[in-house]
Amino acid sequence: MSQLESAHAAMERMCAEAADRLLTRHRWQLLERAELARRALEQLRHGAAGDAQRAATHAYSLALHAACSGGEGIERQNRAYAELFRYLYDIALQRYHSAHEEIAQRALADTYAAFERCRQPGAFLAFAIQQLLDTARSMRREQPPAQSLAAPGVDKAALGELLPDERQGDPADTVIAGELQARFAQLAAEFLRRHPRASRQFAALRLKFIDGLDDQTIAEQLGNSVRNIYVLRARAIEKLRAEPAWRALAIEFGILPDE
Repeated sequence: MSQLESAHAAMERMCAEAADRLLTRHRWQLLERAELARRALEQLRHGAAGDAQRAATHAYSLALHAACSGGEGIERQNRAYAELFRYLYDIALQRYHSAHEEIAQRALADTYAAFERCRQPGAFLAFAIQQLLDTARSMRREQPPAQSLAAPGVDKAALGELLPDERQGDPADTVIAGELQARFAQLAAEFLRRHPRASRQFAALRLKFIDGLDDQTIAEQLGNSVRNIYVLRARAIEKLRAEPAWRALAIEFGILPDE
């Protein structure tokens, strides 16, 4: 066997193992193992993912998005949303013992309602998790649960830390968390590159929409009055609105209204 053939066989084996881990853990059935492994291998060979686990997660996100769109029929759509609910439910269960089901149900409804805002089908799972995080923050403001996704001692800016912390961690969770982090970091870096003097404005925005802090806490952290926090955040939002390349991502994160 040549070196090229050996490398190809190794890639096939890694994709098959990644597909098996993903489907076994989440009990997903939209794709057969062999088909998911094949699609993951395609993603890997075309450079759409850097490793087999990312490739398998990306491939399944694409399949889930296609089925949830309704374009493959109502039966596939119902199955896809059932799988997505179970995935969100499992995540919420790790952090919310008393309100996990309501959080998962609301996040699923929000994902369905905001489906058209997901501009990257390969990141559909990350998009759904973002709805879950937003729902958790909203419910925390309404009535703080016993244990939240933003628990004390957690670096709230690191979205990856908000995913399930199980003894046998799912590599896919790390992949999806990394996508959320990377996408927001990209938005932040580009925003601050264009507006280097607006760091406090962006901080006021990030602390509210990403970290989920109330305005009084934000004011204390930034050393401003609550009134000034409103002004800082409004100016940051106007700057984001004027950036066509980043407007869609800001809408997806709930920073800007859907326009």
